[in-house]
Amino acid sequence: MSPIVALIVSFVAGVAVGPLWIAYQRRRGITSVDVFKNRRDVPKAGGLIAMVAGLIGLWILASGDGRLYYALVVAAIIGAVGLLDDLYDINEGVRVAVPLLAAAFLYATVKLRMTLPFMGTFYSPSWLAVLSIPVMTNAFNMLDPVNGFLPLSNAIIGSSLALSAFLAGNYEAMYAFLVHTAASLSLFVYNKYPAKTFNGNVGSYFLGGEIAVLAAVYDMVPQLVFASMPYIVNGILIIFSARGIRGRSRIDRPTVLKNGTVEQNCDSKILSLVRLIVSEDPLDEYGIFKRLTFLVALSSLLSIAISMTI
Repeated sequence: MSPIVALIVSFVAGVAVGPLWIAYQRRRGITSVDVFKNRRDVPKAGGLIAMVAGLIGLWILASGDGRLYYALVVAAIIGAVGLLDDLYDINEGVRVAVPLLAAAFLYATVKLRMTLPFMGTFYSPSWLAVLSIPVMTNAFNMLDPVNGFLPLSNAIIGSSLALSAFLAGNYEAMYAFLVHTAASLSLFVYNKYPAKTFNGNVGSYFLGGEIAVLAAVYDMVPQLVFASMPYIVNGILIIFSARGIRGRSRIDRPTVLKNGTVEQNCDSKILSLVRLIVSEDPLDEYGIFKRLTFLVALSSLLSIAISMTI
């Protein structure tokens, strides 16, 4: 089947499943509060939209590239962990362990390699490539602060990796990353301001897991690292200031909402990228969205530039 068909079907499937999943969440009370708008009962696990879209797209593409079957399985497992966490609030240790085990499975089933800028291609330490899976999964989960940012930033990152793959003549990788972009945009339709549904952990886990798996399979981990640098920086800030990986409920929030704007919480010891952004001047939701999106666009351009040296 044509790769173009995979992109179209992926996006259309996500958009089509959106209203059904949003309505189901409301009926079952799978909701949360949008603190920026004081809206209650907002469906909280909308990321399943991107998961359905992404898995369908990869399934169509996999007929031409067997490695994608393994990538599909790993991404599905990681997304399922996020969904279970949205529904049942599972232990953070499980959320970290499952992506690690999924990465080990990919390493054992697919022959990987890793090409580093200015250094060349390596096979023996290719296990470093699969470490991007738990890293990106948890980094994406730590930075989902405002409506629309997670899916739009994933569309930007996916597009930058697709362009890098195109410039390298790797068209299979290009279409795989474009499927990720299409799935992200299908979620953006419902998560953009004002959000009809939040992304939930299923959204951040699946999108982070999917793009990391694709980067490992297609030897594009360095490009992913550079493109996702705002997510990585945010994760490092939170983990080191919290002295370990902890659930959101177990740490003091680094920011507070006052009169519709976000400012840093000077009583909290936790650092985050959003706290740094609002440290000088408080910002509203759209202001934070613009700053974060600009950073991701900038890091994605850097990723494309770096890819030209590989």
